[in-house]
Amino acid sequence: MNPWRPFPLLRLVFPFLAGIGFAITYGFNHKPQPLLPGIFLIILFFTILVPRTFRLYRYRWISGLLINGFIFVIAFQLVALHQPTTDKVYFGDTPEGTFLTVVTEPPSIKLSYTKAILEIRQRRNAGKWQMASGKTLAYLKPDRNAHPVQFGDILLIHTRFQGISDNANPHSFRYAGFLIMKGITHQSYISTGFWKKFSAPSPLFFRRFAYRLRDRMLDILRHNGVKGKEFAVASALLLGYVEELDDELRRDYSATGAMHILSVSGMHVGIIYVFLEFLLLFLSRNKTGRILKTIILLVFIWFYAFLTGLSPCVLRAAAMLSLPILGKSLDRPSGMPNILSASLILILILDPFLVLDIGFQLSYLAVIGIVLFYKPVYDRFTFTSWFPDKIWSILAVSIAAQLSTLPITLYTFHQFPNYFMLTNIFVVPLSSLIIYNGILVLVVGSVPFFSLLAARVLSFLIWSLNSIIHFIEQLPYSTLRGFHPGLMEMMMMYVAILAGFLMLTTRKPTWVFVFLLTIIMLSISSFTFRLKRLSSCRFVVYNSRGNSLLQFSFQNRAVLFYDFTTYPGEDYFQRVRQIVQGDLDAHGICFRRFYWNRRKVSGSVVPKNLTCLNKSGRFFQFCGKRIGILSTKIPKGFYMKMDLDYLVLSGNPPVDLSEAMNVFHPGEIVIDGSNSGFRIKQWLEDSRKLKVPCYTVSQDGAFERDF
Repeated sequence: MNPWRPFPLLRLVFPFLAGIGFAITYGFNHKPQPLLPGIFLIILFFTILVPRTFRLYRYRWISGLLINGFIFVIAFQLVALHQPTTDKVYFGDTPEGTFLTVVTEPPSIKLSYTKAILEIRQRRNAGKWQMASGKTLAYLKPDRNAHPVQFGDILLIHTRFQGISDNANPHSFRYAGFLIMKGITHQSYISTGFWKKFSAPSPLFFRRFAYRLRDRMLDILRHNGVKGKEFAVASALLLGYVEELDDELRRDYSATGAMHILSVSGMHVGIIYVFLEFLLLFLSRNKTGRILKTIILLVFIWFYAFLTGLSPCVLRAAAMLSLPILGKSLDRPSGMPNILSASLILILILDPFLVLDIGFQLSYLAVIGIVLFYKPVYDRFTFTSWFPDKIWSILAVSIAAQLSTLPITLYTFHQFPNYFMLTNIFVVPLSSLIIYNGILVLVVGSVPFFSLLAARVLSFLIWSLNSIIHFIEQLPYSTLRGFHPGLMEMMMMYVAILAGFLMLTTRKPTWVFVFLLTIIMLSISSFTFRLKRLSSCRFVVYNSRGNSLLQFSFQNRAVLFYDFTTYPGEDYFQRVRQIVQGDLDAHGICFRRFYWNRRKVSGSVVPKNLTCLNKSGRFFQFCGKRIGILSTKIPKGFYMKMDLDYLVLSGNPPVDLSEAMNVFHPGEIVIDGSNSGFRIKQWLEDSRKLKVPCYTVSQDGAFERDF
């Protein structure tokens, strides 16, 4: 029997994902070609309906290949349809003018500006309004006479949009890439008087109503005395509102492997479903009641998904729950692989770029891991008592989900929570109690005595959860950090996990061979990295806004020089560490020293940490390369000429580029992040005239060179 036969939708997922991946990787800006899927469809019908030869069993692979090709092409074209730059009325082709826009996400309101994502609907051209499309990130200077900007508001703006450049530091979060994958290609800073809010009905009425209802529920929590960290966790866990979460809370939950609790996901939607299923149990007695129950369940599940912001995790959970609910009402039960496949295809049809969203990836991988690994792990131990069995059940789910998400977690977040099993023993039951109690608070929010009592219980439960999470995070070796596998290493880890699982369950020697071969390949990759590091010699100018930050590294040692007008405090040190931490860990640098560049440090001090580096004032000799920092005006009558490989312009020095070229003769000029936009623009124009290579870290990201 064909093992794929019970799972027809699962077979379609592979060419569908391959088409999306190929389009994003190699054809990101291609235009839709509707003729291509049509050609595949015609050939498919021709092979199935016309020649008798293709109907023979031994030629069945031809029709299968054509079907997979057709799905691949459809997915490829789907990416083009969702890519805003391929639209004929894309606003980015003429990014200056007057635009009619809609606020499509809840804005972030600060004291000095409002950050909002705007969808362009129309633009004014030659006195006439024309259709326009695309999304942009806008920073609006607040108008004291106007009401705050809200989700769904219609704004009239006049501005010139700028393209979003990827100026991130190495091995750090690439915010520009994150925005581009969401279809946001431009940004703008709009002053007061250049934007105006209309009071017309919002085109996003339903979602606007959902967000207003969420704000009302947040007010219920506040009015009943839920505040501080308890309110931050309650609003995130119940309603998907994460604006109140501070860095300490995020760090504690992330380090212990409980971060999924703070983002509404499948577990939260599942708990809501179980609660509704229990309340509506009386409707299951007859056919009419079952139909009504199905409608009520679907309405509430999708309304909750809208209420929490339609995150990828919630979309997946809502779609996955909707399909079995419908199947149960129609007496058409489906297997979990088909349900997973159907929800995946439906969600990616709506937005194929969600395949790049890490929350979407972790959500599906966790469910796949639970489906594949839970029962084999759970069956390893048997308990006769109820309580140990429930504890082991929670641990088995945690192990199964951790196995399936481990490689991508190490690849993306570079850390592993050692006590994830201990965390989940407390987190799973406590979070369920918090959700049920939170629902009770929201339902009886206007009842004086009961609402306060329920809110007190809710605050205590969340305080207990936060205390347990913080205690586990403070345990020795709670988190292992510094993992930086490449894409190939991540894929090999998945092969090793799957081969190891099949080796233990099927007992076939083939999987033992695959498992051992993959482990050997991972070991070779790690050894190659360590061998390469022995001869590595690297110079980096980081993109540190408003300041200079340079790194010199050799093998596993590095020296970093930072610049500041006065001696910086601990806050600046913390920001410097955040900038460089990921990059240093990724290159296996264990020993690092930080120096204030204005301190007089010379020759004999620095080489104790890095023997191939010599420093004299603002000049460095490193691995045979000469590097200079120019941060002041060149004195008049200074005729000394020196040849440099790299000249770093720092601190807005009032110099002409031609003057600097005559004195230093650099092979390449680097403009660091401490310079103003006016100076950068002037130097870039001069560099084009002088035909000298010039690199700007504030626009192009960190400057990196390996010697």
